[in-house]
Amino acid sequence: MAVKALWQCDRDGKMFTNKKDADAHDQMLELAESIAQAIEENVPGIESEKLDDIGRLIARNKDLFSKAFKGKTAELTKLDFAEPTTDADADNKVTKINKVS
Repeated sequence: MAVKALWQCDRDGKMFTNKKDADAHDQMLELAESIAQAIEENVPGIESEKLDDIGRLIARNKDLFSKAFKGKTAELTKLDFAEPTTDADADNKVTKINKVS
């Protein structure tokens, strides 16, 4: 039987087959949490679940937002709330969460 090393993200329990992906995911979640906290402090009345969604959307698409802040606002049309469920999906970037309003 082969042994396969896995890394688990402390924040959400997601498992990864390599440390680099696990660290990147953890950093994204940390950024999302900070964004959500900043919004909560400055825009009262937003539901906690919505704050989490907004934080993850911005953190996951930080490169697009960075370009938009530099004047390339058309980049925001490429926003995606994709959330891979496995390493294979993360590599292919094909799995999305279906949001229910």
